[in-house]
Amino acid sequence: MMYHLDEILVEKYLSGECSEAEMEQIRQWLKISEDNRKEWLKLRMVSAKMNYVHFSDPEHIDSSYKELKKTRYEREQFEREITRKVVKRFMRYAASILVLLGVAYVLFQYLTYSEPPKMVVVAVSGNEAVQKIVLDDSTRVWLSPSSQIEYPEKFGKNERMVSVEGKVYFEVAKDVNRLFYVKTDAYTVKVSGTSFEVNAYKFSQTSDVILVEGNVEILDPVQASLCALQPGQQFEIDKLNKRFTLRQVEAELYASWHDGRLEFDGLTFAEIAKILERHYNVQIILGEGIVSNKQLVGSLSFEKDIHQMMRALGLVLSIEYHVQTDTVVYIKAKK
Repeated sequence: MMYHLDEILVEKYLSGECSEAEMEQIRQWLKISEDNRKEWLKLRMVSAKMNYVHFSDPEHIDSSYKELKKTRYEREQFEREITRKVVKRFMRYAASILVLLGVAYVLFQYLTYSEPPKMVVVAVSGNEAVQKIVLDDSTRVWLSPSSQIEYPEKFGKNERMVSVEGKVYFEVAKDVNRLFYVKTDAYTVKVSGTSFEVNAYKFSQTSDVILVEGNVEILDPVQASLCALQPGQQFEIDKLNKRFTLRQVEAELYASWHDGRLEFDGLTFAEIAKILERHYNVQIILGEGIVSNKQLVGSLSFEKDIHQMMRALGLVLSIEYHVQTDTVVYIKAKK
C-alpha cells in the first residue's frame, strides 16, 4: 500500500507536467485514506502560498511589466506592418483604377468628340430687298430689310436652333425628332413644322410673332412656357414691362411681305400703317384727314424702300407724307 507520494511526482503535478499514468497514481493515493487527502490539501496550500509570494515579488512584477510592454510593442509593430502592406496594396490598386479611368475618359472623349458646327450669319441692310435662304433641313427663311439670322451650317442630331434680329418669316420643315427653335433677345419660339413671322428688332420696345399655320410655343429666357399660338394669332410682348398680349389678326396679310407684295384687301388704314411699321421698322403717325378705320383694297410691291413705298401709297390712297430721319413717318390726307 502506498503511504507517501514521491517528491518528484508531487513537483511534476504542481508544475502541471504529470502524465495521465502519474495522475492516476495520485488519484489512487488520494483514495487510500482521509489522511492522504488532508496531506494533499496542505501540499496544495503551501504551493499556492509560494506562488503568491513569488508573483508578488517586485522583481517579478517588474519583469512581468517589461514582458507585457515587449509583447504589446511587438503586437503594435505587427499591426502597423499589416496596415502598411494593406495601404500599399490599396494604393497600387487605386492607381491602376485611376489609370484605367483616365484611359476610358480619353477614349470616350475621342470617340464622342465632334467639332462645333460652323455658324453662318446672313444680314440684310436697310436698303436691300427681301432675301430668301434655305437652311440645312430644307427650312425656308425670308429676311426683310434691317434683319439678320445666325444658324449652324449643319444642324445637330437633337435640335435645330437659330437666332434672329429684325423681321423674319419662316416655313419650317417638319422633323418630329428635332424641334426647331428661334431665339430673339426677349423670347424663344419653339416649333415643329410651321409657317410664322417673327418681328424682333433689337432696339424696339415691342416684339411679336404671327402664326400663319401649324402651332408654336413661346418660351421665356429661362425656357418656361409663356403661351401657345393658334393660326391667325399674334403674340406681342412689351420688353420693358415683360407683359404680353394675344390677338386675332389677318396673319396671311401681315406676312405677305415675304412674297414681295403688300396686299390690303379690306384692311383699314390703321392696319396698313401697322404692317408698314413692322416691315420698315418705323413709327407711322396718322395725321389730319386720315380715317384710320376706313377699309381699303389694293396691292403694292415691297421691293421698295420707305420713301418709294410712301410715294406709291400716296398715288393709291391720296395722301401726303413726311419721313423724319428714316424712323418716323407723318401721313395726312391731301388737301
